[in-house]
Amino acid sequence: MSRLPRYLPQGYSFHITLRCNSRQFLIAKGLRRDVLLAVLSKAKQKVPHRLYAVCLMANHLHLLVRPDDARQLPKLMHWFGWYSAMALNRLSGRCGHFWEARYYATAIAPTDHRRVLNTLRYIHANPKAAGIRKGFYDPYSNYGHYGRLACDGISEWHPSFLQLASSLKGCSRRYAWFCQNYRHKSKGGSRCHWGSRMLKRLVETRGHQRSKKKRVSPGQQQLPLAFDMRLNQIPDEWH
Repeated sequence: MSRLPRYLPQGYSFHITLRCNSRQFLIAKGLRRDVLLAVLSKAKQKVPHRLYAVCLMANHLHLLVRPDDARQLPKLMHWFGWYSAMALNRLSGRCGHFWEARYYATAIAPTDHRRVLNTLRYIHANPKAAGIRKGFYDPYSNYGHYGRLACDGISEWHPSFLQLASSLKGCSRRYAWFCQNYRHKSKGGSRCHWGSRMLKRLVETRGHQRSKKKRVSPGQQQLPLAFDMRLNQIPDEWH
């Protein structure tokens, strides 16, 4: 069965999630993450785009990007996946697939400021939600670019962020406050699919009943936008 074409509206930003193959923890080391940041910087020369958010976790990464030409998003991600896999495989002495075959991309309208801000905060909240950090700041996310106005050299502020206040410092303070009031949705229990049910029947026929729990990797929380917006309302005066 062929894949459905991606929804690539012009002028939209795209929330990208890219996972390591088999969800292995292949980018947990600082040196490998440094390589990824270098590849992200180099990618701008290959496919013109704006990078608004980045967060590197142990087995996946999040990006918020806006290609100058939305139709070039597949080309951008193909080049990034190929080049980073080649570099990281050589660095780690491994071979084979480094990333999962297909990345996730969610289009966000430039006028949907609420969704943009919630997505930015979700991306920056990953280290805290995974229990890696007590706060939002992490050396491998660009939260500092927003919450501390620290230039990282590869990302820029999203226009929705710049509308939070009349001054840059005001925008930063409001975004930091917005993040401090974040509550992430706790992960639910494991979902049972047909493979699990079949395995359970096989085990029961042998008289060896074992409880099975789906392995959950740090930081792999879902992005339920409706839930997130309901719990984390943006003050009306920000609109």
